[in-house]
Amino acid sequence: MKLKNVLVVYTLPTTKEYDTTLKIVKNILKKYKIRHHLANRDLLNEIRFHSHDFVLAVGGDGTFLRAAQFIKKQLIFGVNADVKSKEGFFMESSKNDFEKKLKKIIDGKFKIRRLPRLEAHINGKKIGSYAVNEFYIGPKKGYHASKYVIELGKTRERQKSSGILAATPAGSHAWASASFNMKLPLNSKNFQFVVREPYEGKVFKNYRLKRGILKKRQKLKIYSEMLDGAIVADSVGKEFAFSNGSSAVVSMSNNYLNMVAVK
Repeated sequence: MKLKNVLVVYTLPTTKEYDTTLKIVKNILKKYKIRHHLANRDLLNEIRFHSHDFVLAVGGDGTFLRAAQFIKKQLIFGVNADVKSKEGFFMESSKNDFEKKLKKIIDGKFKIRRLPRLEAHINGKKIGSYAVNEFYIGPKKGYHASKYVIELGKTRERQKSSGILAATPAGSHAWASASFNMKLPLNSKNFQFVVREPYEGKVFKNYRLKRGILKKRQKLKIYSEMLDGAIVADSVGKEFAFSNGSSAVVSMSNNYLNMVAVK
């Protein structure tokens, strides 16, 4: 594979290890005369991704997920900048094997893992963020309770909780796993939802929709009764207002994320 225009998405190094990894990546790209540009993850916008066909995310999963917010058809490859401090679930490489795996990519010895993503509509309008892990639907401030009506198929009920997570197969291994111990295979066509810290008292009680697995064509609907509600993708995306009276629909998207995998 000929790498023509590579975008290196990074976070400002906070450790010596991270700084070393970033320098190694840049030097190896120069060694192989690969045209590339650097982009700070905190300053990303869609324009930065124009004309780039390959994205290198150097950092941790947060950097990978932040870059994924702007990716449409490009390929993405993750480099764990500090294996001792970053989980690196999506990261296929580190400073120790980056050159070896880059050579395999150039030689076409790689696979493309198509990661399912979720999409969301608010009041019938599709929002501009896809979720590789999960959508958080709840109050902007974590110490506020969220009130809403949740609907799945013919079942509908009013709830009070800390919010809802709608998670992809990858996301079932992440935040959602803390509340719903049902991890899906990464190639699953299903997705899941889990209600965070459901509150039950005199008015809000007897919940049936606390968690569940949804098939690809199913849709999760939520009707907000929150003054400060929001919908956020992967904890790194833009906050979309989801205030009282608004409705949201979450479903599987046909827009997959193309992640490069190298053994």
